[in-house]
Amino acid sequence: MRAQLPFELLDGLTQFTDISVPDLNDLKDAFLADTEIARFAPDGFCQRDPRNGDWIVYNSARARRPHDNRPAGQQPGHAQGGSECLICQGRTTHVVDVAPLSEGFTFINKNLFPIFFPDAAGGESPTGGQPALDLGKGTPVHGYHFLQWTSSYHDKDWHNMPLHDRVIVLERLAALEKKMKQDPDVFVSIIKNHGHLVGGSLTHGHQQIGVSGIMPNRIAQDLHFQKETGETFSACLLRENPPDLTIKDYGPALLVTPYFMRRPYDMFLLLRDASKSHLFQLSESELNAVAEGWRDAIRIILEVMPLIGKEVAYNVTTHNGPGAGLYFEFLPYTQEMGGFEHLGLYLCQGNPETAARIARELLRKGIE
Repeated sequence: MRAQLPFELLDGLTQFTDISVPDLNDLKDAFLADTEIARFAPDGFCQRDPRNGDWIVYNSARARRPHDNRPAGQQPGHAQGGSECLICQGRTTHVVDVAPLSEGFTFINKNLFPIFFPDAAGGESPTGGQPALDLGKGTPVHGYHFLQWTSSYHDKDWHNMPLHDRVIVLERLAALEKKMKQDPDVFVSIIKNHGHLVGGSLTHGHQQIGVSGIMPNRIAQDLHFQKETGETFSACLLRENPPDLTIKDYGPALLVTPYFMRRPYDMFLLLRDASKSHLFQLSESELNAVAEGWRDAIRIILEVMPLIGKEVAYNVTTHNGPGAGLYFEFLPYTQEMGGFEHLGLYLCQGNPETAARIARELLRKGIE
């Protein structure tokens, strides 16, 4: 029997069925009333590296997160096939959005070990990415941390779901982004971690959404790039990336190997319309293109990493908001970080032309 979260288990977990309905105050109250999450709330402050603008948010409790994706022998008592999956068992937090798929459903809930948590006193988070810092105590930071579970079925994720279902997942993610952007001073950070080597803790397919007044440094760099050059980074890369590094053209979007590839099989999914900066602004054809690009990029990663002798692990990051032009990075853990890389000098054990060619070949063969 396939592992899944039965719909009946949602009855006692669902606070909202459509994230677009509650107002932000209701959502905040729902978080603050959740005593279970409050037990693992973050330390509530951040610091900023003055060398490069990187933000560091502190949550000591996240070291206690459960893991079910460690190699055999490293995590006693946890299976990798879904039989002991906490999500399939319904051992999760309250749900704030749910939508049916062709089989099962996708849903959004609160992260039990959040990087951000609302401020009960009503204090403001730093905004604009450049708040004044108290070097002794850091700067208070507040917000929200959500999880989106791609499917209630344990064996379903971006690489093997039908297009219609993947578009629904994107639409619900866009609805959450739009809701949170009712506060114009917050930034909505959307990522995916797969594998314990890159920060993932549970095998059940999911995305993470962090909401706070902090502008992530990569987004700040996108904005700086736009101010310096007069165009978004995605528009620049669409123009400058060599044609032979294109993996697949979806019409409204393009999957490419960047000419500055840092690790083998890094990929970018670029929206051609550089005026779009958020998921909720995308048209139906653009959502379809993004859904296809996510599927293909992840299929390539799942296929190529075993071929090169690597455990499957990857990150996906969304560049949205000011200056981005909306693009996605797919970052497989194909190469470890060394000392030179920590100095900003990357030594890539591959070259972009070969990576793009192999990626195209894998898609042509039809990874089904």
